[in-house]
Amino acid sequence: MSDATKEQSKLTPLMQQYFEIRDQYPDTLLLFQVGDFYELFFDDAKRAAAFLGIALTKRGTYNGEPIALCGVPLHALEHYLIKLINGGFRVAICDQLEQSQPGSIVKRGVTQVLTPGTLTDSRLLKEKSSTYLSSFFHDKESKQLALVSAELLSGQLLVTLFDEEQERFLEEEILRLSPAEVLIPDDKNTKNQQFFRKLGVSISLVPANINTNAFDAWLKKQFISELCTRILDSKSVYGSLLQLFAYLSHNQPEALTLFKQVQWYAPEQYLVMDSSTQRNLELVQNLQGSIDHSLFALLDAALTPMGSRVIKQWIIRPLRNSALIKNRHDCVEYFVQSVALLQELVDQFSSIADLERVIGRMALERGQLHDYIMLTRVLDILPTIKKLLNNVDLPLMNKLCQHLGEYSGIQKLLAAAINDDQCKDYIIKLGFDQQLDQLRDLLTHGNDKILKLEQKEQSQTGINSLKIRYNNISGYYIEVTKPNLSQIPDYFIHTQTLVGKSRFTTTELKTLEADLFKAQREVAQVEQAVYERIKKEIAEHIVSLRKTAFALAHIDALISLGRVAYDRGYVRPTMHSSQDIIIKHGKHPLVSHSMKTGFVPNDTHLTTQEQLWIITGPNMGGKSTYLRQVALICVMAQLGSFVPAAAAQLPILDKLFTRIGASDNLTEGKSTFLVEMEETASICNRATQNSLVILDEVGRGTSTFDGLAIAHAVVEYIYKQLNARCLFATHYHELTLLSEQYEGIACYYATSQRTDKGILFLHQIVPGIADGSFGLDVAKLAGLPKSLIERAAVVLNQLDKQEKSSVAIQSVDIDRIVQLEAQLEQAQKRLELLDSVNYDELSPKQAFDFLWQLK
Repeated sequence: MSDATKEQSKLTPLMQQYFEIRDQYPDTLLLFQVGDFYELFFDDAKRAAAFLGIALTKRGTYNGEPIALCGVPLHALEHYLIKLINGGFRVAICDQLEQSQPGSIVKRGVTQVLTPGTLTDSRLLKEKSSTYLSSFFHDKESKQLALVSAELLSGQLLVTLFDEEQERFLEEEILRLSPAEVLIPDDKNTKNQQFFRKLGVSISLVPANINTNAFDAWLKKQFISELCTRILDSKSVYGSLLQLFAYLSHNQPEALTLFKQVQWYAPEQYLVMDSSTQRNLELVQNLQGSIDHSLFALLDAALTPMGSRVIKQWIIRPLRNSALIKNRHDCVEYFVQSVALLQELVDQFSSIADLERVIGRMALERGQLHDYIMLTRVLDILPTIKKLLNNVDLPLMNKLCQHLGEYSGIQKLLAAAINDDQCKDYIIKLGFDQQLDQLRDLLTHGNDKILKLEQKEQSQTGINSLKIRYNNISGYYIEVTKPNLSQIPDYFIHTQTLVGKSRFTTTELKTLEADLFKAQREVAQVEQAVYERIKKEIAEHIVSLRKTAFALAHIDALISLGRVAYDRGYVRPTMHSSQDIIIKHGKHPLVSHSMKTGFVPNDTHLTTQEQLWIITGPNMGGKSTYLRQVALICVMAQLGSFVPAAAAQLPILDKLFTRIGASDNLTEGKSTFLVEMEETASICNRATQNSLVILDEVGRGTSTFDGLAIAHAVVEYIYKQLNARCLFATHYHELTLLSEQYEGIACYYATSQRTDKGILFLHQIVPGIADGSFGLDVAKLAGLPKSLIERAAVVLNQLDKQEKSSVAIQSVDIDRIVQLEAQLEQAQKRLELLDSVNYDELSPKQAFDFLWQLK
């Protein structure tokens, strides 16, 4: 026997039981139920007490050291669980599985393992965000990366693949999905751990040596043969799914039955937006990490949490399929033009619960009474919704309405059986089950007998204050105050003495109590049996109900887009096959909404004649707002929304890139300029002629000439090599000369006006070149000291004079650069021509003609 085993043998039976269970869940905090408390011991207690700010105490010893202990009350468990889960802890809940009996250890077992990616309790989840448990696997032989993402309550199973050099693409997908937890192999590859931790996601290590027999059997049971073959053919997908299977088998085994289909997708099926673009455009959260003033906050007028989650998915995955985009626009247009119908649907959907998660908990056999009450209410409303949508003859709506099934049978069952009166402490309604009603009647009469016995004892003893009471520890007892103790009869059996009173029982009370307890047990058993029978019948409809929840969520999302479009006067964009981006009186959706009035609209016409705009103008003049405005209008159009403009003709973009604002990455030793160059390089390497590229102040993080040279080269590369539509904001006015060299480059500027009080920003983007950047005016507005502004004006004047006279600055004149480039290109062509000729075979006349050609 080892020393540890010897030491454990000296422990109390309770602590021996604790160790047996604790060893099965080594990577969690074990909350161990002891009576009315969940207790934590040893290091678990120290970590939990420090994090939760609760008292740390001691109980007993182990290896000669006191055992650390802390605890939380049963009734307050939810409050502390939310804190622990949000803090990144994994928690195992160990409950008492039977009533305690004197002289024996109560049976206990782990009933839940809670990790960030496996939560199912609505109180622990963010209601407007999906909760994905992702699994990552890198197969070095095929050089492929696989990401499998599962959501337990919806039954979604998403699969996507990347080549191993596409780590940046994987990062973008992680940002889009925002998984609550990522599983990676515990193969000592710290690079993977560092990569995911850098992205701020919670990771869990899964052992690399997993037995595959059970997994292979699960695959064959859950999925059709074609799907199994596809999984088996990809070692990276197989590895990712194997990790997911192993993790859920240990933590949430019942969830493995939920996945029936696998959705394979490539990120390129949707509008590609890199991590910088998603962040800069504040799609689902603002730059401070809140959803306030994000595009999601603007478009989310959904009436159900599941509808909100659909809208968020649409925002991070705008469509590239023109037919699918049209289908969404058709539905939004119908609602905008049918306000009465829209309002009726709003009224109905306002009473719908989060059906997707309700059904998910039922599928996991974790449905509570309130879940069945909410399902009953949804099924009550469903026929009305179907009737309202009956005349909406649109492809997408018809497809969704096909999943609004017929549930009159279970609706009647639930309405008749489930008690929805929160004031009643029973589950099954009176009148539903005859046996249960009879038992309840007996129990009611038993309570009447207690009251009659109390009256009888008061009469026989003459003690009017005598009471028969009940508590969970003592059961039923007779309570007599101290002044009346002399009047108690001999048949009273003393059980307890308290301050100022004593407690007694009698043979008659004991018999009555036993009868009542028996009746209570029978009522509980029969009620639970009836409840289980109802749950089993509902479970037979889970697959169909899941589809109904999916349809209702998507209809709610379309209603939301219709409400937003109607309330804010948005217009339907025209989607066309050309690359042209034409927007009349466009507005920034977020800024214009927050301002209510006074926002200055602007036009955009990125066409073949003007496919790249160089935009100059003062700081605070509205350049960055305008850049984001164009990008957001394109995103809104492709996700299916109407847009804030008088009119819009838009292409279906394949990729959208924005490089706006300054940021560094000090944890990786990257300066602002290096981050800017990396993002710009990614754009230049990935954008196509069907992309929209938006760049703001490229080159500003280095010396003037270096920055100007880089910006000049980037503009030329985007125009000549990529042929992409581009908005390029800059303070390098020298770049405006490119419009004279390339006919598809145009110059625009943000207007401003000098007044007696300083500069007035007009926020209009018009053709032309700005007079200057007005940096001193902005500095003055910011409140810099007057003497500092005056000194800066003197220095600026000196620099202007130097610029006009300096040979060094003249040497970078854009016209001269263009001239030299043309000469170099001509010389290169002559050299290539000289290399292509065999001089030994030339006749004198041919040689003369060749020299004339070179001239």
